[in-house]
Amino acid sequence: MERKAPLSRFAVAIVEPEFGTNLGYLARTMANFGMQNLFVISRKKVDEENLSKARLFAAHGRWLIGRIGYVPSLEKLKRKYKILIGTTAIEGRRKSNITRKTLGVEECAAAVAARMGPRSNICFVFGRDTTGLTNEELRACDYTVTIRTRSNYNTLNVSHAAAIIFYVFTNVMRKSSAGNRSGQSQTGWNRTAALATRKERDRVVLLFQKLAEEAEFKEFKSKLLQETLQRMFNRGEPSLRELYLLMGVASRATSKIKRLSKRAS
Repeated sequence: MERKAPLSRFAVAIVEPEFGTNLGYLARTMANFGMQNLFVISRKKVDEENLSKARLFAAHGRWLIGRIGYVPSLEKLKRKYKILIGTTAIEGRRKSNITRKTLGVEECAAAVAARMGPRSNICFVFGRDTTGLTNEELRACDYTVTIRTRSNYNTLNVSHAAAIIFYVFTNVMRKSSAGNRSGQSQTGWNRTAALATRKERDRVVLLFQKLAEEAEFKEFKSKLLQETLQRMFNRGEPSLRELYLLMGVASRATSKIKRLSKRAS
């Protein structure tokens, strides 16, 4: 019986690809690792000239080019996939730059393995050929991963970056799956029942945004709070009980501030 590849449930999305060559090599790399779903994030389809180039360079992965899915935005992609992993070569230089705070590939793979369940679906998101993902697009992702080359030139071609990321994730997922089967690991499928979904995490963020509004936080700080909470939840893997406690605190604090404000007026 043919064994299922560790990344068979992982998809790949690329934002507004400009060069059919890169799209083809990306499809070829996906096929190497047993991945079956390729999306283009764009409001228009790839033109026929670039599709022809993509098919040429995709080799045995050309069938992926023939079934490319198109989504207009990352928000639409989030409705399809539980976890989005954004990729970037540009890390934040200042500690205050939360958006560009990234994980190394092995670190990210381990964190994702801890959240995976039997029905988890995950998508890697690669940026434009020339400019990568914007800050806004990275904020829409659950994780941001970078390949640290330890050199002055950290930017890799998209297919080269994909090959490295897929290889590391394959090894981590394989080890995690083997650990779960032998009962040696507490990560992965054994823990998923206790973990919160994205919908529940988003609800906590919304409640704290309302609290920040009542507390008269400045708008830029409120946005920073939103991003900070999302990233903390992704790193910390909160349980439902932990989130319910946070929801309760935020709701009661917001209600009390409203009551005090009415009395004062």
